[in-house]
Amino acid sequence: MDGNGALTDKQRRVIPFLLAAPSIEEGCKRAKVSKATVYAWLKEDAFREKLRRQREEVVRGALETLKANTAKATETLVKLLDSDKEGIQARAAEDVIEFAQRVIEHEELEKRVAALEELMRERRNS
Repeated sequence: MDGNGALTDKQRRVIPFLLAAPSIEEGCKRAKVSKATVYAWLKEDAFREKLRRQREEVVRGALETLKANTAKATETLVKLLDSDKEGIQARAAEDVIEFAQRVIEHEELEKRVAALEELMRERRNS
């Protein structure tokens, strides 16, 4: 890092390797930078913060991809209910029921949280 808190070119170059690797050690190998160097950088607020922000962007992008493909995955699962193979039908049916139960539980939990929040607001205002 330079004196004003900005990342060096080398630090910026290493971050994508760290994000793509399953471990910091593997990211260091791929980036051809020593572990000691990266661990020293991780003690610097600017480097650690940039890595955190970029990691969040990667996760956010992955979640958006999952959300965008949920309808397609659901259609595929429903189609499998009509499979010629009973085992596939049974597994698809189990999955549909399990996912539906999760959605119901999630909706019920959201209602309970909303009711608790409303109760807390009422108590604060009284």
